[in-house]
Amino acid sequence: MLCHEFSDRYSSQRDVKLLSRAAYRRSWQLACLTTLVLVAGCSTQKKAPPTPPPPVVRTIKPLPPMGAVEGMSIPEVDSSGKYLTPNRGVTANTALWHVRMALNVAALSCYGVNEPARLQYNRILHVHEGILREANAAVDRNYTAAFGSGGLQSRELLNTVVYNFFALPPVTKSFCPVAIEVGAKILAMPSSQLLAYAPEALTALEKPFQDFYEAYADYLRRLAEWQSRFGGTVTVVVSPTPLPPPPTPPKEVSAGFVPPPSMTLLPRPQEGSGAPLVPSTTRVIVPTFPLTKPVK
Repeated sequence: MLCHEFSDRYSSQRDVKLLSRAAYRRSWQLACLTTLVLVAGCSTQKKAPPTPPPPVVRTIKPLPPMGAVEGMSIPEVDSSGKYLTPNRGVTANTALWHVRMALNVAALSCYGVNEPARLQYNRILHVHEGILREANAAVDRNYTAAFGSGGLQSRELLNTVVYNFFALPPVTKSFCPVAIEVGAKILAMPSSQLLAYAPEALTALEKPFQDFYEAYADYLRRLAEWQSRFGGTVTVVVSPTPLPPPPTPPKEVSAGFVPPPSMTLLPRPQEGSGAPLVPSTTRVIVPTFPLTKPVK
């Protein structure tokens, strides 16, 4: 009996010790876990790596088309969307004479593979000599009717503008093939068809210049956009001071026109005579472009 009671007491004490040890173990585990959590919470969070800068995009400054110079002035646009040129509104005889001047410029400016321009021009002067002489007389008559004694001066002024127009250096490369094509058509047709063909020929000869002006205007727009986005050291005006409108040729008059007695006509000076083609008493402003020697 006594032994049984001692055994029960001993078992109870052992159970209490075991329970105490288990409770202590759990408490220690909880304390360790709590410590780890606190240490993790107090640790410094790592910052995300900085965002790399955007890649550098190389920019190319727009350049004038066809090797033209910067800051060049171009004509204004008329109501039809075409750039104002000295060929606007010309009539049959004036158109034919402007075609002759254009082909003359081609003969002086086109070299190498475009050498036929010179040969064609000399041939045209011979084959169509009669109709060209008549056209020249008709244009003289038109200026006399419109300007009287100042007709010669007005015509020579417009001739200068027309020659300079077709001699614009950046357009020579694209102008020469067109001049050769027009010259071939003129040589292939009878003189009686030249007046009817002249306006069409003049439009074809002028197209490379219209295309150049359009390309230059587009260059100015792109240059202004480039400077606004990436900065620039010069100020670009999208619409620079345009060229002054070229003089307009007079209207056609009939072959029977006779100047009135009160109209004093100036004699036409001959080239090479030393007399000025344009009287020096009147100051005129003619837009000119530099002529360049061909690259060999």
